[in-house]
Amino acid sequence: MNDMPTQCLSSFPANPTNAVEAVDTVLRYAASLGASDAHFDPRPQDLWIRLRIDGELEPVGTLPRRLHEEIIARLKILSGVRTDLHAVPQDGRFRITLNNVDYNARVSFMPTYRGENAVIRLLSVEPAAQDTFAALGFTPEHVLMISRALAAKNGLILVTGPTGSGKTTTLRVCLGLKAAEPLSIMTLEDPVEYEVPGVRHVHIRHAQGVTFGAGLRAALRQDPDVIMVGEIRDGETAHTAVHTALTGHLVLSTLHTTSALESILRLIDMGVEPYLIAATLHLVISQRLVRVTCADCAGQNEFCVSCRGSGFRGRYVMAEVLSIDDGLRQLISSRASLQTMREYVLSSGFRTISEDAGEKVDWGVTSRAEVSKVLAA
Repeated sequence: MNDMPTQCLSSFPANPTNAVEAVDTVLRYAASLGASDAHFDPRPQDLWIRLRIDGELEPVGTLPRRLHEEIIARLKILSGVRTDLHAVPQDGRFRITLNNVDYNARVSFMPTYRGENAVIRLLSVEPAAQDTFAALGFTPEHVLMISRALAAKNGLILVTGPTGSGKTTTLRVCLGLKAAEPLSIMTLEDPVEYEVPGVRHVHIRHAQGVTFGAGLRAALRQDPDVIMVGEIRDGETAHTAVHTALTGHLVLSTLHTTSALESILRLIDMGVEPYLIAATLHLVISQRLVRVTCADCAGQNEFCVSCRGSGFRGRYVMAEVLSIDDGLRQLISSRASLQTMREYVLSSGFRTISEDAGEKVDWGVTSRAEVSKVLAA
């Protein structure tokens, strides 16, 4: 592990005496670095510890192999899953306080050739103070467009992008703003990641037959004003979400598409009639996360401890925000091609995610190489 940052090694006990000490050390260190995930990967000679920091998976240390089974057992006890099952995947969760901050820890156990692997996702219980659209990286123009869409009494708002592009955080900010109003708000999620005060969160359980589509139909009997559907994955959910938006509810959801306009075609591919999309869709946000240039060593020849020698600290949103106007609604209803719709929105002043990224490079927020890497993924 020659590529391991040397400053990380001193944060681990050289010879932890037990699994409790080892788990506590890893999680506290992960929280101190703002890591989203901690990986416990068994190898023949040791237990490899890696942390996902600002979207990058970094090796940070090793623990003695003799502690592997005890560490897995400790994590299973904390997570409330069966300790006697070793050959099947299991998922659990627990709450923990690290460095005076409360976290929800979501744990996945997976049997591998070398033994059980564990990955812990750390989610702060309280939204960060900086979690606003502007602080996430959205431009003032974007913020205005999103705010206008959220002010609607009904309709559909979509957030798109690949896994790890910050969609959940963007939706959390949306829900936080709506929760400040006297509204009935429900979410359907798999799993529930962040709790927002004033919002009723529902955990989708596919094994028990509680799918997004079924959950959404049941949620409509709970007198909601706003419903957030964690992800539109299939035709049933797409149809139900659109009809829910059509009948007086504001619906927020996500799709896995690479651009805002492609979300329209994705809904059509799922079997939703174009005229229904045109009637309900208000806004589509397509986003990615790019690492931010470290403020402590920017412009210097050497990197610093603050960014662990990477030159980056934190992440920022690159986005394109598509507002559905009357002209685009007509094109959607007439089943216009993607190219025709693209030409129309560009002529109307639509700014692509590449343009937004280029502007942030010009501001010195990030590097051109970093942008190219993220957009190529």
